[in-house]
Amino acid sequence: MQVLDTAIHASPGIVTVEFVGDGGEKIAVTMIVSDPLLGDAALFDRAREMMVQCAAFGLLAQGSQDDNPDSIRPGTERPSDTGQNLYTFEYREAGNLRRLDGVELPNLEAVHDEALRSAIDLLDDAAAEPRQDGWAVRVRGGDGKVVLSIDFDEARREKAAAAM
Repeated sequence: MQVLDTAIHASPGIVTVEFVGDGGEKIAVTMIVSDPLLGDAALFDRAREMMVQCAAFGLLAQGSQDDNPDSIRPGTERPSDTGQNLYTFEYREAGNLRRLDGVELPNLEAVHDEALRSAIDLLDDAAAEPRQDGWAVRVRGGDGKVVLSIDFDEARREKAAAAM
């Protein structure tokens, strides 16, 4: 689908970003938004990031058709052929660990930006982690080692700085 237009529909606390395709198709991303000052560009970027993460998660969850790890679907590239890195994001959520494997980002700066944005989102969702101390988001590289960690204190500082 080639996206030709976007539309943003807002109601108190909820925003839906619609991506409209060339054939009239629509993909909608509905988000709970606690910051009423987010502009359209920030909402669009957040919705686009969510779609990218869902697409990466869906491709990895499907696996290969014959359960052979060396086979891939026609028209797709192996992650190592893309020139980008795969990361695993770990989120503290309601006392549990939630993992999102196979997030493809170009460099550590992009990894940091996404982890920080996610940590700030966790701050806005008190049910996600009631204590909100220590690490909020950890990121592991392809080798399984932690390459980045964002704690709740850092997320609070960045959120406060952005509000100024």
